[in-house]
Amino acid sequence: MTDNYRRTVAAGALVAWPVLLFAAFLTSPPGEEHDPAVFAAMPGQVQVSGLLFLYATLAMIPAFFGLAALLYPRSRGLANTGLTLGLFGTAAACTLFTTDFYDLALAQTVPAETAVRVTAVANELPGFLFGMLFPGFLTHVGTLVLLVGLAVKKAAPWWVPVAVVAGIAVPFVVAGSSPAVQSIGALLELAALGWTARELLRTPTREPA
Repeated sequence: MTDNYRRTVAAGALVAWPVLLFAAFLTSPPGEEHDPAVFAAMPGQVQVSGLLFLYATLAMIPAFFGLAALLYPRSRGLANTGLTLGLFGTAAACTLFTTDFYDLALAQTVPAETAVRVTAVANELPGFLFGMLFPGFLTHVGTLVLLVGLAVKKAAPWWVPVAVVAGIAVPFVVAGSSPAVQSIGALLELAALGWTARELLRTPTREPA
């Protein structure tokens, strides 16, 4: 496997990640919660959005290797730390999007009150909270370790990590808004990660990617 191939795949993933995330938010059903009535009325949209979120998360895997490869020559410790946290978080985050399909199945087969209760109980299980949900946020931690590391080492401008932080924050800040508004955060991430993708294509990176 050539260095050029690995850089191309990683750079493509850095762009695909926010693009898929934008599409996932844009197609997601309205509302902050998994409302059984909304899910039952929009089964196709629920599935498309859930799959797009999953594929956006899968794109993080080669993207993390690309970011780590940019940082590795300047700080091996930060590169390895960010990569490890990011990959572990990605593995946990991928499990979360199956809940869309389970909640859709509940919305289609049981009364709304029962569906809401089952979802609430599942969301409070320690295994879900501490084994899947909270570890999933390590994707953000790993991303920021790598991007802040690049900025500190003067391999990227500071607007890059700032834009990603803003992009991550937008869906939480405007959680009650329309899917179109929530998707704006992904565009900020696209600007930042697109910049790193361009740099990755320009720079030979033999380790660790």
